[in-house]
Amino acid sequence: MTESVMVLIPLLLTFLSILQISTGVMARAVSTNVVQGDAANIAMGSSSTSSSSINGGDVKSFPLPGGGSMTIENQLIHKPAVSPLLPGGDNFEATGIAITE
Repeated sequence: MTESVMVLIPLLLTFLSILQISTGVMARAVSTNVVQGDAANIAMGSSSTSSSSINGGDVKSFPLPGGGSMTIENQLIHKPAVSPLLPGGDNFEATGIAITE
């Protein structure tokens, strides 16, 4: 019984660590793609300066010399923890950039 617990605890910690890392990487990639899509939708939908986003991010539009504009959206994202190894969850910033002509 003691040997099985001595093997099970490190194996469980390893599994939870790998799960936390893999879901964190995937969540960051998906969130960045969503923010990029929001920035593209805002840029296609309006040519004027926007101050709010679809998901509540910070959106800034800058006119470009020669016409067009550049839209930049920043969002602070919080993902909950999957394992007890990261009790506060994952906090990061995602940025999307879109240029219209």
